[in-house]
Amino acid sequence: MALAPQRLWIMPTKATDAPDGIAALVAQVLGCRGIAVSEMAAFLAARPADAGPPMRDLDRAVERLRRALATGERIVVYGDYDVDGIAGSAILVRVFRELGATVAAYIPNRYEEGYGINAAALRHLATDGAKVVVSVDCGVTAVNEALLARDLGIDLIVTDHHHPPSHLPDSFALVNPRRPGDLSIEKDLAGAGVALRLAEELLGPDRYAARRGELLQLAALATVADVVPLRDANRVLTRAGLEALNRAPLVGVRALVDRSGLKLGRIGSTEIGFVLGPRLNAAGRIDDAEDALRLLLTEDPAEAKELAERLEQRNTERQELTRLVVAGARERAEERPDAWATVVADAAWPAGVVGLGASRLVEDYGRPAAVIAIDGLEGKGSCRSIAGVHIAEALDDCDDILIKHGGHAMAAGFSVAVDRIPELAERLDVLVRERLGGVRPVPTIRVDAEIAPEALTARLALELADLEPCGAGNPRPRLLVRDVRVFDIRQVGADSDHLRCKVTVGRFTFDAMAFRRGDHADAMTDAGRVDAVVTIGTGLRGFVELQLEDFGPVGTAREMTAIGGLRPPAPVLRPSAPEVVA
Repeated sequence: MALAPQRLWIMPTKATDAPDGIAALVAQVLGCRGIAVSEMAAFLAARPADAGPPMRDLDRAVERLRRALATGERIVVYGDYDVDGIAGSAILVRVFRELGATVAAYIPNRYEEGYGINAAALRHLATDGAKVVVSVDCGVTAVNEALLARDLGIDLIVTDHHHPPSHLPDSFALVNPRRPGDLSIEKDLAGAGVALRLAEELLGPDRYAARRGELLQLAALATVADVVPLRDANRVLTRAGLEALNRAPLVGVRALVDRSGLKLGRIGSTEIGFVLGPRLNAAGRIDDAEDALRLLLTEDPAEAKELAERLEQRNTERQELTRLVVAGARERAEERPDAWATVVADAAWPAGVVGLGASRLVEDYGRPAAVIAIDGLEGKGSCRSIAGVHIAEALDDCDDILIKHGGHAMAAGFSVAVDRIPELAERLDVLVRERLGGVRPVPTIRVDAEIAPEALTARLALELADLEPCGAGNPRPRLLVRDVRVFDIRQVGADSDHLRCKVTVGRFTFDAMAFRRGDHADAMTDAGRVDAVVTIGTGLRGFVELQLEDFGPVGTAREMTAIGGLRPPAPVLRPSAPEVVA
């Protein structure tokens, strides 16, 4: 395979002036993120801002729950089976226990019950004496279930953050910052973030301050794992939650960190997104999410160790199933190479991992993807999207052929009759083409700055650490370096699909990783030198490491300038002072 970049590199057109006290490269990155110079210091400090008006119905939810607490009514927390739902449920269960409530948690089984609030579960909870059910990370589409809850004598309080449908459930309270008419400015909260706001109101300032660390670390786990934008309130609570997690982790979180081979004090958004989050998600993806919830609630180290081990085993199963789904989905996708949206289905694929398959297809083809697990006459699908295509709204336009659906701009889920799948594929193809104005998307990578080789140092890594936590909405800074030496290149990973190598930039040599580029090992070895877009960070041992986001032969950057990828770039950033080498 020839050495070639996989995406078009897009550079900023101008430099951003750095205000006093902020490094030049950090200011450049913030400018690329649309942060005004006057707002940079506040962004970096991640200070809590004025929350603005509370979410609609929050006061009504609090009033009903306080009444239940006063009278001893049974409360059930009904959460989704992903990290967001599990962590948000753990937040509320911990708070209700603190307040002396009669409380239980219910997480539906993905395979037996499917997503969201369901009628059978409500009937079961009513039989068990539930008087108030509080949903977490689900419920905004539960129109019929809300009516059933009322008939069963249950006051249903929906807390959710998903894209609301045109017809909302008539629940006792509906707390969702995205609902029409909601004046809250915290529109991008995860489901656990919404649960956290409810917890704050229930506890009051003093009791919340005493439990703040444990609740924030749960919210941080959910916020990162659910891939909501790490800006504004999400940035504030995630940074505070990470500090609490590293300083005084919950018993279950500590056990998970230990079993994962991570080190307390070095847990950031990357470790949540790629290590802890997948393990917590694995339980619900394989069968039942109960073990993950128990892990986040237990105070027993022995139980936590056992549960963490079980999640590790589930995650190994999840990885194997993901490889199966991705391989099959890629084969099906090749059957329609000119599609605007990739829609593939198979009865051999487990519903719990089709979302991971959809994510991989988006990476591979740069277009929205839906991967569907067929079970009898029904398919359960998961979508992932690209900029410019709000996939939940696209599914709204297919409502007449779907059994149910819901989600966000970039990710959504649905159920569909098997005989409707071909029509769904055709409809999504048309909708995506229309939303993109008939212009086929080209996979791109937005570069924050080009840096001189001598600027890529340990000092730079420390400066860029001020931008953490990084993730959706605030990705790790992507830096262009030209003509760097690569050597000691080897394939790694279960399927040899990743590359590990050493990179010499200027006077320094770094360990580097290139994910899903294992097939370029020979070509990279033959080339010996590359132009590359990299991110910089520190490994578990504290040494600076690079991730090769994309690379090509020397001259790639110059060629992209000629075809319009690298627009007239901002000045190359160089070190302001020589690096001191011990």
